[in-house]
Amino acid sequence: MKAWFVSDIHIKGPDDVRLTSFERFLRARLEDGTTHVFLVGDIFDLWVGGDGFFVDRYSGVIDAIRRLRGKAINVIYFEGNHDLHLEKVWSEQLGCMVLTGPKYFDLGPHRVRVEHGDQMNPKDSGYLILRAVLRTTFVKWLSGVLPGRFVQGLGTGMSHSSRKWTSSSLKARNELAIQELIRAHAMRVHKEDEPFDFIFSGHVHVRDDFQWPTETGSIARSINLGWWTNSEPPKAFCLTDANADWFTV
Repeated sequence: MKAWFVSDIHIKGPDDVRLTSFERFLRARLEDGTTHVFLVGDIFDLWVGGDGFFVDRYSGVIDAIRRLRGKAINVIYFEGNHDLHLEKVWSEQLGCMVLTGPKYFDLGPHRVRVEHGDQMNPKDSGYLILRAVLRTTFVKWLSGVLPGRFVQGLGTGMSHSSRKWTSSSLKARNELAIQELIRAHAMRVHKEDEPFDFIFSGHVHVRDDFQWPTETGSIARSINLGWWTNSEPPKAFCLTDANADWFTV
């Protein structure tokens, strides 16, 4: 078992240098024994629905994903708040697992919880309301019937609205407070939902790596994947049967 985790790349378009880095990251997984690739949300700054506009816009990524799936590598895409209603392309055409909320996996000897992280702050009511609206049947239908460029314009507006509300209460806090939120959420769901060895999240754009002793005496580890800024080398997390570590892409 060899699983890779990335989130919050926020690729803005075909000329974004992060697109080149992401395509290179995906191609490298074809040759290194990878079994799973977890895309933990907001990979694109905008992808709404299954229109061919987005497939054409990111054809290099689509080709790389097809090649990964052709080698029976599992690709699991967690929708974020900038990439929504992905089933038509990513599930039906590419054969990836598409998820909208937390999910547990057994990866080798590890019990793992993965989530985008946009529900980790229950007090962020403004964003949570917007999240629910963006995932309504009507918005999903709308994203599927409108012409591609119109979807792009509509999606850009939705993306801006989402960015306005995304963890709005966090934006006024410092990085330490965000780390405390990440860690409190991890410890809470470990105790109240289901125990795990690792929890992976993103969304809040703060890379964090935290371990704590659980009530059963085991050690659990919370990984927030941060985001791919233009000011530092992008990182991904790799989990194998025996090792767990960060790698520069």
